Amino acid sequence: MRITKSWQEFEGDIDKLVERMGDYIPDVIVAFMNGGLVPAGILAEKLTQKYGRPFRDIRPVSVERKGEERRIAYDIQGSISGLNVLLLEDDLPTGLGPKVVKEQFERRGARVKIAAIYVNPVSEKVADFYGEKLDELPNLPWKPSRKGDRIVN
Repeated sequence: MRITKSWQEFEGDIDKLVERMGDYIPDVIVAFMNGGLVPAGILAEKLTQKYGRPFRDIRPVSVERKGEERRIAYDIQGSISGLNVLLLEDDLPTGLGPKVVKEQFERRGARVKIAAIYVNPVSEKVADFYGEKLDELPNLPWKPSRKGDRIVN
């Protein structure tokens, strides 16, 4: 049975992510729409506290999947050329979606890092930063587990 994270546990796990980011400072946080938007707001506030300047540039992106194929379904707005872009997901089951987005953003001239609050032993290799590694990814307070989200038939 999957564990369920409380809001307090989740916030503590974002604190771990911020700690693991060290001195890395993103210019923009790109949040995956299905799970990254809530963490992005909390992460931006924690980075504001850490660095004493506001982190307000949060842009959504959405990836859809068909089997092992991933593609951007909703792209971010505005230029990212020359920017430090932090791709943020709540959890990474495989990391395939962020890898595809990272490749496309790097072709546009961005310097991209991938972050997730939760990784598993498979996706840990994809993430540059993460809060916690778990064998099974948790249920989260704002997002019920719905196997198959974003699958295109």
